[in-house]
This record gives sequence, structure tokens and C-alpha cells, in this order.
Amino acid sequence: MIKNALKSTSSLILISLFLLPGLASVAAEQDSLLQALNQLSRLEEGRGNMDIQLAEPLLQIAEEYRADGRFADAHAALDRGMQIIRVNHGLYASEQLPYLEKKIENYADWGEWEEARTLLEHLMWLHRTKTRLIDEQLLTDLMDVSHFHLRGISEDSLEYQSYHFRRALSANWIAVGAGERLWSRTDRRLVPMLYNLVKQYHLQAVAVAQGGRAGYELRQIVPGTDWIRERSEMRTYYYDTGMRIFNQLDDIFANPEAVDVEAQAMTRLYKADWQALFSRDALALESYKMAYDGLLAADVAAESLNNYFASPSLLPESEFYSSLDSALTARAAHPSIAANDEAGRGSALYFAEWSASFPYVRSPYRQQNGKQLESGFALFSLNLSGLTEISRWLSPRTVTQFGELLDATLLEAPSAGPPRQELRERLEWLEFRPRLVDGQPEQTSTTLLYQPAPAPQLVGL
Repeated sequence: MIKNALKSTSSLILISLFLLPGLASVAAEQDSLLQALNQLSRLEEGRGNMDIQLAEPLLQIAEEYRADGRFADAHAALDRGMQIIRVNHGLYASEQLPYLEKKIENYADWGEWEEARTLLEHLMWLHRTKTRLIDEQLLTDLMDVSHFHLRGISEDSLEYQSYHFRRALSANWIAVGAGERLWSRTDRRLVPMLYNLVKQYHLQAVAVAQGGRAGYELRQIVPGTDWIRERSEMRTYYYDTGMRIFNQLDDIFANPEAVDVEAQAMTRLYKADWQALFSRDALALESYKMAYDGLLAADVAAESLNNYFASPSLLPESEFYSSLDSALTARAAHPSIAANDEAGRGSALYFAEWSASFPYVRSPYRQQNGKQLESGFALFSLNLSGLTEISRWLSPRTVTQFGELLDATLLEAPSAGPPRQELRERLEWLEFRPRLVDGQPEQTSTTLLYQPAPAPQLVGL
């Protein structure tokens, strides 16, 4: 069905691209589109239909069509741009990659994930077999592929969730390997890519813990077989792999050519968060204290330390910050905190479910959440535990825990959405770093803006 639609639409757009007067009436109120079409028409008159200078206007035209929801028109413009590049530069020319990437995005916006998956596989094939130069653009492209597969986890059919989990992780690892070859294993430019790996392993750990089809398939030793690992084995694997990544971050900031004591302490803080996420509470307590002491040793102002650690945080952190000042700046710039302060409620945590198909975590890639704060969220008052000793009746050991949700009060519920009891139950999905005083967890109260994911919408052709 989609191929027939594209065939007929492609014919229409190829005709329309030559007939500016007819297009001008359709796009009378779209100045930027009209300008691009004018430019295209002038180039065609002077240079013919396959001149390389036609490619850039076609890309701009496609973006205008996408913004207007005209996905078939956008596809046809991108397809023509790719053909022009191939005629001028060759079948596997790298110049076609931005057009191929835009075609994938366009298919996803259109809701045509089968076509998007096919092109994603082709794109990775091009990177693996036709790329001769390792440069920063290649690393950016690989990370874009990884992020797009993450998008597929939340938007594609549920039967392809584990496929997207695996492909996202694979593209990220390839990017890291390429970065190590381009720079070195201890280059600071690897840090964002490495921390993205940490977040992806956390996503997979959550999927396995929640069960379901994706969780089962991620436990398969060989995809598509019944040979599976136990959940506990997978949890240990994710934890150990994350710790190895943090060890590489340690090596980066301990590089003798540019030792960064503050960044080492921040790495220790993130490592403590990772240990807390996997219930290694004793190790986490030690790491939190070491992180706090390390920041003091790095001459971080005590006022900044107290300011940052006075509030709890949701785990894992969305970004890796190598200094406390950058972490404080990012926290202050968060739209939810600003909105909540304007409402007179003080500092608050903010959690937006990623999607209806995977609501247990925040989006692993950046999204614009400011508009979401206007309505549709639940407001909770939370109490989080400090250090708590629990004696287990089956053994003489005493276990120390912290950051546990003690109680929650629903202060404000959205007019539409999940029932109140279900909203309270969803809080059990969340993990917290509690308030820290001198590097030690203390009981604290806070408010939480909880944004349920919107119900999925069907995209029509």
C-alpha cells in the first residue's frame, strides 16, 4: 500500500516541482517553501533536471513538507535529491547520507516503521562497508542511528522492541570503537558516547525486570532461540558492564596529560548512582562519601556542594556533567523547576514517562518538555528515606538501605489519565538519589511532577 502511494505521489511531486505556478497557489502562505521552489525552478531552467545544485533545495523542500505533515511529498523530494547525488557522485556517495537519514525520519513521522527499519539496515550497511574515513561526522551519524533505534523502542510495534534495543546498543558501541581509533581510549570526547551506553544498559535492565516480550528476548543468548539467561544473571551482566564503562571514564579523567580531579569525583558520584540502581547499597554509600570528599579536595565551594546535594535526584541522571557547576546550571535551567518555582511550590523533581509502550523510564534522548508542564501532570509529595538498617529474619545480617520511597501523597491529579491508585503504583518504577549531607544520605521530603505518557495515536495515510 505504501509503495503504491509513494509511486503515485512521487509522480505528482516530480511534475509539481517543474510547475511552479501551480505549487505557488498551494503554498501561498508558506514563504520558505515558496522560496525554495523558486530557487529550484530557476536552477532547473539554467542547469537541467539532474544538476547537483538541485539537491540542496530539494532537501529544504522536503523539510517544509515534513513540517506540514505532507510525508509522501517529502519522501518524493528526498528520493529525487538522492538520485541526483548518485548520478553526480556515485551509487555509494557519502553525500547522500543526510538525505537517507531524513527519509528514515520522515518514514517514522509517517508511522511507516517497516520502511524505516529497512533503510536503517541499509544505512548501517553503508557505514560498515563503504565508509573509508573515520572522522567526527561518522561518529555523529552512528550516534544518530543509535538514537533513532531508541526512538523505535517507544514508537515502533512492540514485537520490534528488542530489535531496536540491540541495534541501538550496537551502533553506540561501534561509535565508541571508532572514536577510540580516531582519538584515543582516554580522550574526553568519548565521554558523552560512553555515558549513553550506561543509560542504554539501564534501559535494558529495566526491560528485563519488567518482563514481557522484550524482556524475554533480551535474555536470549542467541536471538530467536529458547536459550535464555536468568534475570539475575542479566542484572549482574548489566551492572558489571556499566562499572567497566565507569572505569574507562576514570581513566579518561586520570590521564596524566590532563588530570581532572573534579571530573574524577563526579565520575565517582555517577558510579555511586549506578551502584544504588542495582542495590549495591554498601558500595554506593562508600562511593557517595568518596565523591563528596573528592569534590572538596577539588576546591569546589562548600556552598555549591550543599546547594547541589540538598535536593534529591531521579536516577539515572539524564546527562553526564564533569563539574558540579555544570550540573547545577543544568538543574536550574530545567523547565519543570522553573515552572514549579513560578507556581510558588519550590524546587521539585520532574518525571515524564517515555512512552505508553515503555513508560518506566524518562526518555533516553533529549525532548522538549516545557509545553508538557502546562497540564496533564500529577503532583506528588514524597518522603524519601535516609540510612535505614533492616535486619533480615532469614539471616543474622543487617542490611543498610537508603533512598527508599517511604510514602507519597497525591496533591493534584490530571483531569484525564490513569486512575489515582495506578498513578501511585507507578511511583514504584522510580529510583532516587536522596539528599546527601557530608556525603551521607538523609531523609528528605520533596515534590514530584509526574507526567504520564499520552495514549498512542494512529497515523493515517
